[in-house]
This record gives sequence, structure tokens and C-alpha cells, in this order.
Amino acid sequence: MKLTFLNSSILLLFLAACENPKPSENLNILPVVKTGMWRMEMELVKGKVLPFEFDLKEENGNLRMQIFNAKEVIVVDEIQQQKDSLFIQLPIFESAFKLRIETDSSLSGIWYNYYQGSDYQIPVKAAFGKGSRFSNLATNYSKYFSGKYEVTFGPSSDSPSNAIGLFEQEANVVTGTFATETGDYRHLAGNATGKKLLLSTFDGSHAFLFEAEKSDTGLVGTFYSGTHWKEDFIAQKNDSATLRNPNDLTFMKEGHRDFSFKFPNANGDSVSLDDDQFKNKVVIVQIMGSWCPNCLDETEYFSTLYDKYNAQGLEVIALAFERTKTEEKAYKNVARLQEKTGANYTFLLGGSTKEDKAAEKLPMLNHIMSYPTSIFIGKDKSIRRIHTGFYGPSTGEFYTTFVKETEDLVEEMIAE
Repeated sequence: MKLTFLNSSILLLFLAACENPKPSENLNILPVVKTGMWRMEMELVKGKVLPFEFDLKEENGNLRMQIFNAKEVIVVDEIQQQKDSLFIQLPIFESAFKLRIETDSSLSGIWYNYYQGSDYQIPVKAAFGKGSRFSNLATNYSKYFSGKYEVTFGPSSDSPSNAIGLFEQEANVVTGTFATETGDYRHLAGNATGKKLLLSTFDGSHAFLFEAEKSDTGLVGTFYSGTHWKEDFIAQKNDSATLRNPNDLTFMKEGHRDFSFKFPNANGDSVSLDDDQFKNKVVIVQIMGSWCPNCLDETEYFSTLYDKYNAQGLEVIALAFERTKTEEKAYKNVARLQEKTGANYTFLLGGSTKEDKAAEKLPMLNHIMSYPTSIFIGKDKSIRRIHTGFYGPSTGEFYTTFVKETEDLVEEMIAE
């Protein structure tokens, strides 16, 4: 009898072990998500959704994301999983996703943009699978959208602004950007559907959605930036469309001859143009901030320019005006930008908060109209060019023209 009792107990234990474990016994088993192409939707306002595509991979036990905006690929490698949640820190910019794993093919949660405040949140959801950037597209579509456009944002407002639309269409896929007098809207991607044009971009800082419809004279549309901005625009095709010359918008005030400053580096040392490092050198001073996507594009370009010409006598100095609460955080953000871009030139902290105005710190300039703004200084300390804004790779010919003119000027100044 004693032996039979023991065997029965063992059998009961065995059967219990084969049963599905209780939820409390599953706490160490993390839910998985599928790897491959996903599509994210950001709910800006009711009925207005900003989509983008990303690729999710697993490398050495860690998740890695690639976000796609036309030709731009953003690598995101700071992803942590805690139980059924994913915490995704975007590169360079102070923003993050906090997502719940609903199933292996669906995610939902919030995007936080800390530049706009700790309570700035946009609901998001993502589904596994590859498709078009925008969903529910009509089978027919206009083939009208390729070309160069003369654009007015806020045409009925008290302060309308001009831009140039630059778009390329292949079947129902449209890419391009808007170039303005202070920069560009970077890499836009989307679709044509019926008579409508739908474009979006998400880069960790910008969350832009453009909706437009073909009219008798061109395009009539609306621009959404996150949940905080909405603006109408009109556009008409014009191959001769122009904006004011970015080299004429910022200049030295009358009575000021020299461009001078003294700001600290990450070690706390004060640096100025009078330092030996910059004597008899061609210097580009970049007024920028790590929070600024156009500044990111310019930093990537200046990094290659510096590496190409530094040995011949070129120096680049970035004056960073940050939007943080502490100097410590500002220095960390600048260091993060340097690391991600590989920029080896000098970075100084001009200010750490929004209240630190570049125009007040650099009173010799008529204004700081845009971040970035770059000052080109010859070996004799003469100002050779002040360039407002930056047209990045998404602007095509605008970008290649800037690169050619910049390298011609640098070579000319080095040869003097």
C-alpha cells in the first residue's frame, strides 16, 4: 500500500507539470514580435494618420529597427524589452516610443517628443507586413505630381511664407520635399491616390503629414506637424520658381567688422577664434542645435568636408544652442550628435536652454533667422559668406549646388 501511494503521487506531479503553467509562472517568458517589415500609424488628430515603414531585426539577441523615409534610412539600436513592453529611444533626438506587444504582429502605444514638453504624446499602432506607405489607396491615380512647384504656406494668413515643392513620381509612389528660405522638410514619401497626393515623414523629431488635391491651377492642401500645428498651402507648377538667396539673408551689422565669440567646450575650456588652433586657418562657424534635423544634415556634410580639407587648413566650429534644462544634458546631447555623425571638428556650447538666444550671444549679426546658419571666415578673419539654413540631400539639385559652391569657396580661401 505504501508503494502504491508513492507512485500515485509521482503520477499526479507529472500530470501537473504537463499542464499549461499559470500566468504567474510565465513572468520570465518574454513575448516575441515578428522580424521583418512593419507599418506604423501615428494619430495626429481625429481622422488624420501619419504612416511610415520600418524594418525590425534581431541581432545577437537584441532588436534593431530601420525607419524608412524615401531614400533616408534611420538606424535605431536603443531598444529595450521589459515583459510585454518595448522602449525605443530614437537616435540623436530626445524622443521615444513606449509600445505594448499586443501580439507578435501588432504593437500599440505612445510616441513622446520631449522637445515639445513631457506631456506631448501621440498615440501609435503598428502592424506587421509590407504594403504601400498609405493604406486604402484608390486603384486609379493622377500622374500629375512630378515636377517643381511654387508653394505658399498659409496663403490666407497674416504672414504667408514661400517654398518650392520638389517631387518625383513613379507609378503611384511619390517622393520629394519642400525647400523653404530656412531649410527643407527633409525626406517625404507617400502615394498618389485618385486626384490626391499624400506625403509623410518621421525622423524622431519631425512628424509631418501633407495632404493635397489636384486643382485647376495646381495643388490645394494641408500640412500637419505632430498634434500642435496645422497650415493650409497652395502650389502650382513652375520650373522657374525661386526663393531669396540664402547668402543674402543674414549679415554683419553696420559698425561690426569681426565675428567673435568665446564659448566653453565639453571640458569647460573657453574657446575663441583667437586661439592658436584657428590662426591662419579657414574657419566655418556653424550655428546649430542637436535638436534640429536640418542641422543634423549639415553636420553630416560638414563632417565629410572637414575630413577632406582639414589637413589643408580648414577648421569647423559648431556653436550649439540646445533646448535642455541643464548644461550637463546639453553636453550629452551634443556628444550624442558627434558620435552618431562621426563629426571630428570642434563643438562648443552656446546655450543650454530655449532662453539662451543665439542672436543675443552673437550681437554682431542682424539676426539668426534659421538653425543652422553658417559663417565662412578667411585666413585674415574676413567674412566671406554667411549662409542661412541648409538644403539637405532630399532637395536634389539644391543640395548638389550647395556642395559645389561650398567646396569651391573653401578651396579658394585655402589657396589664398
